[in-house]
Amino acid sequence: MFHFPNLAHVRLDRFAPMVRPDAELVAMRDEFQARVNAGPRAAHARAIHPDLPGVKGKVSLMRVTQGSDGEHRWETKVVSVSELATSDALLWATHISMQRFYGARGSTSLVQLQDLIADVDCHDKAEFRGRSPEEMAGILIQRLRDAGKPMPSYIAFSGRGLHCVWLHQPLQATPGVTGRHRAVQRWMHGPAEGKASKTVRTKGGTRLQDPEVISHEETMAAVWRGTGLDRGAVDTARVLRLAGSYNGKSGKVARLVWPASWADVERHDFEDLASAFLPFTRDQMDALKAERQAEYEIREARRQARRSEAEAAGIPVVEDLAPARRISGGYWPSVVQALDALRIMWGGTPDIGKRDLWAFLSACALAQSEGGTAASWAERLAGPAGLPEAELRTSLGALERVLRRQKTGETRDHDGVERPVMYVYSKARMLSLLGLNDVSEETLRGAGAGALLPGGVVRSERQRSADRRAEAGATPLVVTVSARLADGREALAMKAAGKAMREIVAAFAGRRGETSLRRAMAEAGAEVPTETVTEAAVEIACETSKDGSVSSPHGSTTSIVAVPGALPPSGETPAVDTPGDAIPARPAAISVLSPTLDPQGSPRMASGAAMNTGSGPRTGGAVATFPGLRSAPFASSLRPPLPAFIARLLAAGTCSADAVSA
Repeated sequence: MFHFPNLAHVRLDRFAPMVRPDAELVAMRDEFQARVNAGPRAAHARAIHPDLPGVKGKVSLMRVTQGSDGEHRWETKVVSVSELATSDALLWATHISMQRFYGARGSTSLVQLQDLIADVDCHDKAEFRGRSPEEMAGILIQRLRDAGKPMPSYIAFSGRGLHCVWLHQPLQATPGVTGRHRAVQRWMHGPAEGKASKTVRTKGGTRLQDPEVISHEETMAAVWRGTGLDRGAVDTARVLRLAGSYNGKSGKVARLVWPASWADVERHDFEDLASAFLPFTRDQMDALKAERQAEYEIREARRQARRSEAEAAGIPVVEDLAPARRISGGYWPSVVQALDALRIMWGGTPDIGKRDLWAFLSACALAQSEGGTAASWAERLAGPAGLPEAELRTSLGALERVLRRQKTGETRDHDGVERPVMYVYSKARMLSLLGLNDVSEETLRGAGAGALLPGGVVRSERQRSADRRAEAGATPLVVTVSARLADGREALAMKAAGKAMREIVAAFAGRRGETSLRRAMAEAGAEVPTETVTEAAVEIACETSKDGSVSSPHGSTTSIVAVPGALPPSGETPAVDTPGDAIPARPAAISVLSPTLDPQGSPRMASGAAMNTGSGPRTGGAVATFPGLRSAPFASSLRPPLPAFIARLLAAGTCSADAVSA
């Protein structure tokens, strides 16, 4: 067998020269697919950016590419308007800028404004689910007609949702024109939360919203309700998907839905759009400003007149201080808690399609409130989010890099306004991203996520005061009140035992002052109802203890216990205690004070050095009992002596013990 080591393997069939390499075949297939869709791409680009006299600026064509490190990045190619329709970059790109710029797209390089957009992700909403793009567009068109608003220039299917675009004549991007254009775009989207606000905050405070504004917001809210409108898609640097491009998320190709062809696309006059989508026309706004200026001048004239009168009378005038700016130091911590409450509302773990987004938003809030690194955020959020920690740490690496840039003082320009580079999402944006626009406020507040609502967490002044006391380490009010009531009850018992006020104050020395003690006694006295016995004569009986004698008055008192059954003669011990159910519900006409029973009916020693079980040492004399069925019969060793007149009756035999106890 012959061996030829220096010869390469070759195909021996006669068709070998005609076969192309696989890589070349893939490139040819991609080029063929792109050129098949070249017609829709060029028509879409010409409809947005026609090459007409007066058109200025350049267009940005973009697509997402994967780098050598595996990360996906946006890549941009800048093309002039004149060469846009024939550029090869049009076949390469998937997205196109909606406005025109001096160079690459950016708020500082804006040249001309020429459209308003509405990006609706209605494909997964209840009213639109399962419908074709034409049916979804028909619902939106009908809503706009019912509201009396102008129709879009065109509606395009992005592969998932719809892009509604209102084209108008090119406008030079001066500061005044840019601000008015942004206002029209914002008012066209309607209220931020899809619900008209009845009040509005101004520099001077809060006032009722104008009826025209409320009516307009309710109209636009009805147009976009349940459509998944992206209210964040209002920036001038926005890019939208090109018709004819392939959407990798859905596996579908973007295309025109309405009207029938790109040749039927019409442009509006910008002032007509402004009059339709703003709550006030220019004339109405000028009249409203003049009216408010007149009201301000009247108030200012009255203030100056009052000031002149005060100065003439020699009264010092104090200028009104401007209201202090309210700074919320707990905004981001409350967002962290609200996002965690949403996770619990979802059953402990976010839905599969929301786990990465929930973890990212929580990490952004943690970065704003606590700082940290991707590793610390991933360790804290991986378990609750139901994601692998290593995967989450990798995805949060970009957030860590942005946080480091912010710490160095780096900023970014957004529509001419300098802003931090850190990702900052509004409450409305977070609710929209998480798909919670249709959830009621009651549900979110009940779940503990009220911090994501426009008004935030509504707390009363008492709750805010309690939080401030807790942060300062103060004793909770409930504990303070309970301790004061306990001391008040003890002081009342000492007073009922015959102690003078100075003795009671001395017993509480180091624990409570006289003023606080009197307040405690008043509160405790108001808490316990008093019962008065008028049938029994008032006599003073002396109760003997090992520490001495304590005089206790019999008669009107707040601590009366009925003695069940017949009393045994003095010095004898009863055989058994009377059962508790034999105690009458009401004390009889003749009652006997039991100063040695506590409120639970257990015996208590009268000595000042005595200790009750589990209560620690007590000072003072005997403690009076409280009325009620729980006061049990006392032991014979603690049996109080009978009043003298009852003892004489029993000795004479004119009255039985049963009659006395009755």
